[in-house]
Amino acid sequence: MTLLKLRSAPVVLIEDDYNINILPLVTSLVEDKLKINLFSYEQSIKLWEKVFQNQAVEYYQEFDPESYIECIKQPCHVFIDSVTQMSMHMGWHKCLTYIRKLKSHENVVKLILVLHKDCIQMHSKLQKHLMHLAHATITYSENNPFQIAVQIKLGNKFVKTEELLSYDNITSMLKCERITKEVIKDEEPAKPNPGNLTTFKIEVDQTQQLEKHNLKLPYMSKINEGKSKVYYEPDAVDDWDEEDPDEDLDI
Repeated sequence: MTLLKLRSAPVVLIEDDYNINILPLVTSLVEDKLKINLFSYEQSIKLWEKVFQNQAVEYYQEFDPESYIECIKQPCHVFIDSVTQMSMHMGWHKCLTYIRKLKSHENVVKLILVLHKDCIQMHSKLQKHLMHLAHATITYSENNPFQIAVQIKLGNKFVKTEELLSYDNITSMLKCERITKEVIKDEEPAKPNPGNLTTFKIEVDQTQQLEKHNLKLPYMSKINEGKSKVYYEPDAVDDWDEEDPDEDLDI
């Protein structure tokens, strides 16, 4: 599903370094039916000819601001390897200006940009601007060359996932398998012991429980005999009324 979203993204930014092989990913993003205009600053054109030997590709050693319009007179893909060298060649401000023009041109169906992170300063302005322009950003893991972090722009929101790449040499198919992280639930905190919440002791130990059980109160003997009675002796100061308080109720 992620690979389909990457193929449909108009502008794709691929961040890599010297030890990453991006060729399987690049060939999976382009369509066979459309022409590719490839501007190669770093790799030799002979290398790209082997990669796209079955596709219609026009190769250029560098991007020419005066004649690039001739390259996009019909619907096509534009692939730049790499924007890092392009910005060094013409300046990053001018480089971004032409990338914006390519992005907005109606004949540029897909714009694929390669950025070599190992050749730029950390948190460079070029990288920030490219991430803002791109609809999808692919960043390779430093520890695993087959693991990528994908950021896809959907409206005003960004969807971020981590994918594991696998390439089948027989079918020449690239697969992206989403990495699901296990969510470790925090253990429920133990219930507080009431004895630890007060400054005085409220718990009863076994010795105190035994003493409480053996304690005999004065009224216990009467209750055990089953002959307990309640005796009431009026006091001398009691106001005893001999009349029936319920006489007027006619009961």
